[in-house]
Amino acid sequence: MGQLSQVLLDGIVLGGFYALVAQGLSLVFGVMGVLNLAHGECVLIGAYLAWAAQQYLGIDPLVALPVIIALGFGFGWVLCRTLVIRVVERPPLMALLLTFGIGAIAQGVLLKLFSSTPRVTTTSYSAEVVSFFGLTIPTPRALMLLGAIVILVLTWALLNHTRVGRSIQAASQNKAAARVVGIDITAVYAIAFGIGIALVFAGGTLLGSAQGFYPFLGPLLTMKAFAIVVLGGVGRMSGTLVAAMFIGLIEAILASYVPSVGTGLGVAAAFVLVVIALVVRPNGISGGKRVMAGV
Repeated sequence: MGQLSQVLLDGIVLGGFYALVAQGLSLVFGVMGVLNLAHGECVLIGAYLAWAAQQYLGIDPLVALPVIIALGFGFGWVLCRTLVIRVVERPPLMALLLTFGIGAIAQGVLLKLFSSTPRVTTTSYSAEVVSFFGLTIPTPRALMLLGAIVILVLTWALLNHTRVGRSIQAASQNKAAARVVGIDITAVYAIAFGIGIALVFAGGTLLGSAQGFYPFLGPLLTMKAFAIVVLGGVGRMSGTLVAAMFIGLIEAILASYVPSVGTGLGVAAAFVLVVIALVVRPNGISGGKRVMAGV
């Protein structure tokens, strides 16, 4: 029973990280209809920024986190205004090709700058653990879960209780009506894309302290985020959270009880669930497309 409890805790921690990363993909796809194939590479950019801040400037990742989030928003906003906006409301293949190219370029740049050697952002608390009720969790992973929860709550508040958030929701639900009432759809797209990239930069920052990362990890993160978005329902934070926890728990259980092939089975299981979801509930666990956090 103790081992099972520990495995479930590990799954919850992993699910929290997946929820944060997948929410960025879900938001962008829900508002703009763009499936960002460079999503995983953006996670890695955040991880490498945090690693560089710690390695060269001695800045703790948690201290650097707000700055990295701001950089993520700026990067996403510029990327949308210069490139992504040109493929919005165009045939989906154009967006897939564009973001695939961006991801390939990002991967090549990261490989050139940092090589293929796995990195871990080492902090003063890297070797510490948190213990409660007989369970233990490494401090960096506990902070990853806590950080993901805080950022997701702030995102929920932004989408539901601010003028910008209401504009984003209006644009996702009915673009024509949003234009009629004076909402600048182009500006909304840029803001939504910026928020989506900021979320994954944050996810990368939290990931880097908890486990190793390398330039070729991006596609796997993109695939997992896509599986979670399909399972949870596009643009629905509640569905994304449930699906992420489900995937995290499955991956942790398989990795623990089938150690030789557990990780590979976790990825395969995620996509088996995607196929089942597409057959049984095409709109995902939480229903139709909507950029609402708590419904």
